[in-house]
Amino acid sequence: MVLHVPFDHLGEESKRHNIKPLAYVSVKGARCAVTVADHNSRLIMQAETGMTKEQASQELTKQGFMVAHGRWLPDPLAGELQIEESLWVASVAYKSYEEKPGLWVNAYRGSPSVGDVLKDFYEEMIAETMLENVSLDSFIESVLPNVVVVSPDDMVSLAGVPCAD
Repeated sequence: MVLHVPFDHLGEESKRHNIKPLAYVSVKGARCAVTVADHNSRLIMQAETGMTKEQASQELTKQGFMVAHGRWLPDPLAGELQIEESLWVASVAYKSYEEKPGLWVNAYRGSPSVGDVLKDFYEEMIAETMLENVSLDSFIESVLPNVVVVSPDDMVSLAGVPCAD
């Protein structure tokens, strides 16, 4: 179980849940992620901050933590949710044969290139529409695709998810 708390309250929340004062710090995009955990209750507390890793480590030390590099994650083998940080979403808006434009969306582990996205889009459309004799170049010219790739950090920004700090 993961409890997200404001960075400034990590020390007091750790005490409230009787978690040892050992904090693991890792860099997550432009933010620092801090996790502390209790083996017995299987509780992981996570906080994020816009501070640098060094600044976050200094602040955690002031809050009474010993600081180490790393990150606690839930155990997928125990049926707990695994947080996937490297999920990228790509979408293709395209001219369709309907009155409205089409939209194709796919997820990737890691950053896909625009070429990778277009190739996957093309292959799926060809398979679904049975247009086997259409080349990739002809297909691209006819559907006029617009590709957008969204990184994990961009998704947080776009969603307007408030960060815990």
